[in-house]
Amino acid sequence: MNRPKRAVPLLVLSAAFALFVQLSVALAGRVPAAALTSALTAGALIIVVLATPRPLAALRGLSRTAVLQSCAGGLMAVAGAPALIAALRLTDAPAGSIVVFWVSGGWAAIAACGAAVLALREGRMLGAGWSIAGALLALAGVAGVVADWERPSSFSPLVRFAPRELGMLMGGVLLLAGGLLLVRAARSASLDGALLWGAGSALSASLVWWAASGFARGWSLLGEQPLVVVLAAIAWGFVCTSWPATLKSWGPAAGAAALSVTPVLLSALILVEQAVGVAGPQPLIVPGVTAGSLLVLAGVCALARAAGAAQAVGPRWLRAVAAVPIVLAVAGLALPAVLARADVTLDSGVFTGSWLMSGAESVAGWAALALAVLVLVATFETRPAWPIVAAFAASAAWPWLRDVPATVWRPSLDPLIQNYYGTEYGSILFTSQTNVPMIGAVIAGAAVMLVIMAVRRVTPRGDASKSQHGGS
Repeated sequence: MNRPKRAVPLLVLSAAFALFVQLSVALAGRVPAAALTSALTAGALIIVVLATPRPLAALRGLSRTAVLQSCAGGLMAVAGAPALIAALRLTDAPAGSIVVFWVSGGWAAIAACGAAVLALREGRMLGAGWSIAGALLALAGVAGVVADWERPSSFSPLVRFAPRELGMLMGGVLLLAGGLLLVRAARSASLDGALLWGAGSALSASLVWWAASGFARGWSLLGEQPLVVVLAAIAWGFVCTSWPATLKSWGPAAGAAALSVTPVLLSALILVEQAVGVAGPQPLIVPGVTAGSLLVLAGVCALARAAGAAQAVGPRWLRAVAAVPIVLAVAGLALPAVLARADVTLDSGVFTGSWLMSGAESVAGWAALALAVLVLVATFETRPAWPIVAAFAASAAWPWLRDVPATVWRPSLDPLIQNYYGTEYGSILFTSQTNVPMIGAVIAGAAVMLVIMAVRRVTPRGDASKSQHGGS
């Protein structure tokens, strides 16, 4: 299959997954989980059938073992992954920004870690390194985007609804494991047949769940937003058809890249709506969203190198120097990075308080660490140009994230006070603090990237070819 044709599932996956995430946030908690999961799996089966030229022949083309693998893969990826979102989200809790963070950044990180494990099993250490760098950048970048969707933000992962959030994160495990099972089942036959068996088993299990929980209420609530439900089902159907195809053609690292761009695409949609004048007030903090998006782009470039990485001959001192930004970034996580100040008017009086937040409680702290890891991995690579260019852009925009907290909600503070943030009765402001190690990590990382590019330009072509055979 030629490269442009192989790229189609990847592009479809990126667009369809972004639409699915947006609509699932709107529906989860408002429609019973069993009913919503049944609608989504029905959409998946319909899209698979329409995309299969000869459905009956495809069904018969699989062996008994492949059928069992396909059914198990469908139960995990087609039904299990969306079921966890539908079952674990309440009407508005966790907040939409947190759901997008775990489902986009979290699921992407899980797929990237899966790619790292596969690379290690194949002896591709550098591929594993790029995958880990991509996972960290995806998490930091997605956090930067969603934390800047509004101010004050509702983004406070693992504070109020940690078990539910971690449950949603496990949906990424089901998506990856189920997708790999479907690909494995298709080794001796077509992927269409595996998808048909998988989607069929997913729909059957979802209908049983729905029947056990009662059809009537779920059916009536589905009917309240029929267009949104149909669009969500279609989007999930395209995700389910393109996800195994992406894993088969490109591998989990590319799949992770496609999942990670979701908040970037959703932010772009909001900006387009603003440009054409069909939306209300502008909620986005554009500099922060831009910086987060550039981090995601750097993660995509890192993940793109995971499959074709080639180890380079290079000076050992450069790799030692490249460890310095990581040490600085880790030190920066422990030091103050953001000052928070809250002013709230209550019936009982006025609350005014301030507190310091460490680098570990800031998006900039984790972004600095992710960029530092990319820099270290790049010292082992023969062609790190695109990841380094993207990392340079992200490093230049990094200061826009310095006052962005990784969590707004504080368990030690009275919830009554925090519920007034963003209303006429209360406000909370965040101010960046001078964190020398964190700033030094980004500057040192940029300097090392310049050295890497200079060294790579003068490296003899013959040495680069030798490096692909294991030079160090």
